[in-house]
Amino acid sequence: MASKLITGLAIMSLIILLLVLVLRRLNQPYFVAYIFAGILLGPEFLAIFDRSDSITGIGELGVVLLMFFVGAEIDLSALTRRFFRPLAAALIQVGFSFLFIYLLSFYFGWNTKVVVLLSFIISLSSSAIVFQYLGKNNEMHTSLGLLAGSVLLLQDILVVPMMLILNITAGHAMPLLEILKVCCGALFCVVFLWAAVARKMFRIPLMTELGEDHDLQVFVGFLLCFGMAWITWFFGLSPALGAFMAGIFIGQDRSTHWLDNALTPFRVFFLAFFFISVGLQINIRFFAGNLLVIGALALGVLLINSLINALVFRMTGQTWRDSVYAGALLSQIGEFSFVLVTLAKELGTVNESVHQITLAVIALTMMLSTIWIKIIQAFIFKSATIIKLPLGK
Repeated sequence: MASKLITGLAIMSLIILLLVLVLRRLNQPYFVAYIFAGILLGPEFLAIFDRSDSITGIGELGVVLLMFFVGAEIDLSALTRRFFRPLAAALIQVGFSFLFIYLLSFYFGWNTKVVVLLSFIISLSSSAIVFQYLGKNNEMHTSLGLLAGSVLLLQDILVVPMMLILNITAGHAMPLLEILKVCCGALFCVVFLWAAVARKMFRIPLMTELGEDHDLQVFVGFLLCFGMAWITWFFGLSPALGAFMAGIFIGQDRSTHWLDNALTPFRVFFLAFFFISVGLQINIRFFAGNLLVIGALALGVLLINSLINALVFRMTGQTWRDSVYAGALLSQIGEFSFVLVTLAKELGTVNESVHQITLAVIALTMMLSTIWIKIIQAFIFKSATIIKLPLGK
């Protein structure tokens, strides 16, 4: 068993390395290599891994660590000053997505449960893709970058009520005790953030020793990340939300910036496993047999999400140029949509065929994201040149 695991990890590392080198030359993000690696390592090709719960579990750890680092990078004071605009944008975006899916349901005959699920899925964009793209282009701290980042963070937070709504629409109503438990968890989150961040009531002990000991740094970081993730899970909330709060906590203290360097390799490792687990779940034969449908749906989602997000950002006061660009940035479907569709399958909301189509469409929109953004940027520049207007109008 150990030799099989070692062999699998060695082959996996080699495949990822080769794919990364190829995609790097094509200016594509690394997670595309991870998804392709999952497909190649799955039962339809090399059969190194199966679609086991252990791989999915490691992928879930990747989401938790992703949210921990996203929280650590937040400028909370800036987010607080801009809270209502991104919140309104995120909610309007969900509303527009629901309206679009609802209109399509008359043609496709979708029931209410599927309409709610699909509207949630297309309304979530990928924090991993957008933050990486903004960082690569030095746009994280621009006005548009801050607004887009705030919208993404609020989308991630909205995943929690979305999961609750999916349970309710599936007929799995929560008992009163569970509802009270979730409410207590939400109250705990608010009190923790107020006490730890706003009032500075909590401090990490042994700061001098931690600043000089790499091993202690790693395990303190894990304790904060997974400890808070466990607490929110215990209260019936998303573990990613707890990790997100832990990230906010350590991100507001300059003396804890060593955590970022200490845990970055682990983030890369577990996040890679998350996308590999996505590739493992994709049935490549089903994908090939429905390629035209999946491709058309993916392009349709990119176009519709671009239009919806462009309108939303324009409503927040952005220029048309920035709004169209932001629409392209947030056009793909995000990693938390994988979580929602997996939950929907477990609840019996969708069958295996719809599950596979949804997985493939999500993955394809993520893979095409960078190309789509560049196409929209070229369109913006060309349009501005033709009508001879400044790009900002």
